[in-house]
Amino acid sequence: MIKGSNFVIRHVVHSDLPALTTLLNDPDVRGEYLTNAIHSPIELERNLKADGMVSDTLVRFVIVEKSGGTVIGTIWHRKAVPYFNAREIGYTLSNEYRGRGFVTEAVRLLVRYLFDSTLVNRLEIRMDTRNEASEKVAIKSGFQKEGISRGANFVRGQHVDMNVYAILRDETGT
Repeated sequence: MIKGSNFVIRHVVHSDLPALTTLLNDPDVRGEYLTNAIHSPIELERNLKADGMVSDTLVRFVIVEKSGGTVIGTIWHRKAVPYFNAREIGYTLSNEYRGRGFVTEAVRLLVRYLFDSTLVNRLEIRMDTRNEASEKVAIKSGFQKEGISRGANFVRGQHVDMNVYAILRDETGT
């Protein structure tokens, strides 16, 4: 468990699945910058039973409010590119908790955790170039813009450009 000021980041447990399914599938929560992919509740449960949603390719956590234990978001890291010593970080937060610094704090905590507990040297955040909120999270978390991947993602019927931000281990003092 990773403790934040008003939340904890922890592994997914069975009772989190309804909230996680909503976070991953509700178009209003997903917003206009993420793909329309729908995650099957049965597949999520199967993944939880198989590996706890922890594998070499993807590790998913939930962000849980300290007071009340409500799942308010999810944050994950996954293998960025097979030949990179890097992980990509992604996140989703319930609408009512946005704009209050939860994601920035969660990203900073996950960065510290990954650099303290793994040999990874590079962490990346990629976002639709129109997603100003995620870009602010990356910048506030110490990530540097490296460029734009043109036409790299398919969102709502069109190919979109993605900003690429990264932070290296030696840039954090870890």
